[in-house]
Amino acid sequence: MKNSSIAYIQFPGSNTENETINMLKKHGMLPRPHFWNDSAKLLDGYAGYVILGGFSFEDRSRSGIIASMEPVVGEIKKQVLLGKPVLGICNGAQILVESGLVPGNENFNTIASLADNKRLVGDKIVGTGYYNTWCYIKPNPKAKSAFIKGGDSVLRVPIAHAEGRFIFNKDLGEEISSKNLITYQYCNKLGDVLEDFPTNPNGSFDNAAAISNIPGNAMAMMPHPERTLNGEADDIFEGLKNYISSEKEFSYSALNYESKKIEVKKFERVSEKTEVLVSTIIADNEAASVEKCINKLGVDVKIKKYIHYEIGAEGKISLKEVFATDVLFNPNKEYIINLKEDKKKQRFLVRNIEDIQGKSTLQTLRNRFGFTNINSVNKGVVWEININSNATKKDVDLILNSHIFANPVSQECHEY
Repeated sequence: MKNSSIAYIQFPGSNTENETINMLKKHGMLPRPHFWNDSAKLLDGYAGYVILGGFSFEDRSRSGIIASMEPVVGEIKKQVLLGKPVLGICNGAQILVESGLVPGNENFNTIASLADNKRLVGDKIVGTGYYNTWCYIKPNPKAKSAFIKGGDSVLRVPIAHAEGRFIFNKDLGEEISSKNLITYQYCNKLGDVLEDFPTNPNGSFDNAAAISNIPGNAMAMMPHPERTLNGEADDIFEGLKNYISSEKEFSYSALNYESKKIEVKKFERVSEKTEVLVSTIIADNEAASVEKCINKLGVDVKIKKYIHYEIGAEGKISLKEVFATDVLFNPNKEYIINLKEDKKKQRFLVRNIEDIQGKSTLQTLRNRFGFTNINSVNKGVVWEININSNATKKDVDLILNSHIFANPVSQECHEY
């Protein structure tokens, strides 16, 4: 009898395991729990894997990045090379993208990003941030995928995410399309692929709801097919069952696409703009998690994190009045800080290339609170590192190129 055991991979903060169990059982597969710190040897005994949705490691630093660096994901890469299927759902999709499993170049480098949602009608942004609703997707009949049953039936599925917008560098985007690695696209009820919201709920490249690797056995999917109630997404799990039951030969192949290293630029201050740095009164668990992750890389480091705003305005603005809105920070747990230069510490400002959060903050300050003379707001994070090492430059390069601070596709990094 063919092995039909599917491991559902759980990290701290993962959820929807019960829905995944029910869906796998419904389609004749045997769900088996596998925690991120279970023995990697157990992975050999499974026919396939589902990386659950949720908030792995509370999305600290960036959704999926810390989980992507855990040893269990390295072992899953080995299984994917052997032809076993892995489905990453929502946060699981973010983990697959950050780990380089999807779309998959030869070295499993990070070559794509899942960026902040951007709901568009024409050129106008009508919404940002977390969004949940039911939507429609349809399979790409030209795609090679372990998760497509066949045909072009429109599937009704729920979504629930804040960072679900697939983006690529232009040349890779063209290759993704030409190689049919977009396995599912957002569409309307009739199956029409329309770029505008609400058909495309997050502004994703070419309406991509799911992306696959070239051989089709790894797929990153933002919608939640496991949460459907009446068989609306059965085809995805039927496809998985058919794949693990198949006797077809498998040959792994990867994209011939080089990843780009983080390019660190010197932060250029603009005299006409005002900088604001925000620290936290309470324990910064996000900085602590990032610190622990970097320690696992072999670097003895202390980490601090600050929220950074750069505000542009025509004429003078009263920062006191801006702070009183509580839009920039929560005074019950955060406060304004002024950083002094410290040669023992290095600081890096990370910003999204497309600053959706900054634009949203600007809109709130102008439209809700009447600060019409404010004409720009940029939001970012300053990471402060204090390395206890004699090989500081080497260790800094290791930290930056681990992508723990920034995804090179969707973010930029400045020496601050």
